[in-house]
Amino acid sequence: MQSEQERPITKRPYRSAVRDAQAIDTRRRISAAAHSLFTEHGFSGTTVAHIAERAGVSAPTVYATFGSKAAIVASLLEQMEHNADGAAWVRRIAEAPDSHARLAAFAQWSAALFSSSKAIIQAASGATADPAINELRKEGDRHRRNGLRNVINLLVQDGTLASGLTQERALDRAWMLTGIELYLSATDGCGWTDTEYEHWLTTLLQQQLLGQ
Repeated sequence: MQSEQERPITKRPYRSAVRDAQAIDTRRRISAAAHSLFTEHGFSGTTVAHIAERAGVSAPTVYATFGSKAAIVASLLEQMEHNADGAAWVRRIAEAPDSHARLAAFAQWSAALFSSSKAIIQAASGATADPAINELRKEGDRHRRNGLRNVINLLVQDGTLASGLTQERALDRAWMLTGIELYLSATDGCGWTDTEYEHWLTTLLQQQLLGQ
């Protein structure tokens, strides 16, 4: 049996609270710089060097922190969804008293999310030649479709889907109607307010999914 002196000493990983705080601050400054530059110049018009200069860091630091411009966009969109309190909206939709209220809540959530992330979404939409952004857009569409599947499942449980409308076709309709393109057409193209878009989307979802 080894004595206390003979036992190997296991080194614990060293963590510096100061270093962790610095890393968080660096990430925050890069995110803020990227957000403002994407808003001003779009995705293609913003370089990593621009982001680094505005954030007060080096370009290698930007790459080490995020990896790519597309990864910064993904992080910004994820943070905006978190800030819009997506988990609370999921609960609100599930706890709504009926199908009409569920769809109204989802329309409210869509308007709130699109409004808060509009500048970044527009920046990403202009980067059609970037494979990473295209993949990010596809992932966003898949994420939205999965969220809508949960809503459609609730409508099926309520027994309120329109007569003759299958669950998959209902999902298709909801997915097409809640895309960012219609939001931008309404608010930018037609000058609608977010509230006007929300009310229009609520009515459209109810008509197309519930037949009322």
